[in-house]
Amino acid sequence: MDLTSLRSVVTLLSFLVFAGIVYWAWSSKNKVRFEEAANLPFLDDDTELPVSSATLDNANNLKKASK
Repeated sequence: MDLTSLRSVVTLLSFLVFAGIVYWAWSSKNKVRFEEAANLPFLDDDTELPVSSATLDNANNLKKASK
């Protein structure tokens, strides 16, 4: 097998893998899962982000001062 044949086989295999990935991504059985994943950034998160103790102390001091 010469180098040109090897390159042709690798190109064909690469195209088949690409076609398989496209088929998997556009198949209807994955649609719901991908739509949920696409909407994740827009969901309202009820949990707070972790803050440092210095920031928390400042927030507590502001609350005490406003009372």
